[in-house]
Amino acid sequence: MTDDPTDATALTTAAELFLTPSPTPHDQNPAAVYLARLAPGSRRSMRQALNLIAGLLSGGRATALTLPWSSVRYQHAQAVRARLAADYAVASGNKMLAAPRGVLRESWRLGQISAEDFHRAADLGSVKGSPLPRGRALAAGELRALFTHCSADKSVAGARDAALLATLYAGGLRRSEAVALDLEDYSDEDGALAVRAGKGNKGRVATSARGRRPPSDAGSGRAPTALPRVAPTPPPFSSRWRRAARSCRGG
Repeated sequence: MTDDPTDATALTTAAELFLTPSPTPHDQNPAAVYLARLAPGSRRSMRQALNLIAGLLSGGRATALTLPWSSVRYQHAQAVRARLAADYAVASGNKMLAAPRGVLRESWRLGQISAEDFHRAADLGSVKGSPLPRGRALAAGELRALFTHCSADKSVAGARDAALLATLYAGGLRRSEAVALDLEDYSDEDGALAVRAGKGNKGRVATSARGRRPPSDAGSGRAPTALPRVAPTPPPFSSRWRRAARSCRGG
């Protein structure tokens, strides 16, 4: 072990910082209470983060549900931050830091930790850094190639994939939002698309970019024969829909 007190590994492996596992009844477990109030899409990733952090604070002996969170103090939280800053990308580290902050808040609400101890332990600066943005925008040629490939597929899957690509691109939907869509979420009367599984369990409505509705074959059981022309409200993505439609037509 290094003698440097600021070294991340030293901070998170020092025996004096380790906490002893202490199972808590589910209704009094701050980690369980915190996870229960999260949207289903966030629950899994935050549980993984808490399990990792619990392992750091216990020498690998505790999980999120067995770590005594009411015993976590500023020095423990700072050690976790140092380790996350050393081992993870900026965005990942900050996302993971949100999990113990949330658990400590629930521990305070449950009366297991004083307000002073809670605020001290949760008073952590964010992980700093300026990484390059993840991903990139699709070039017009790449988008056209995708729609051309879908058009070449004369099966139901081709029409389905084209509609899904248009929805993802023009509506700015996340993958989890797209896979959660049901046929009932689309209104054939006004062309509105209800996005119910948004981030943070927040829904929104996407509507026709120009007040037009796509031809619908829902009643016949067939896949839609044209791209849906929808965009979020307000409609900042309407131009994207027009570009997507032109790409599908090869224009």
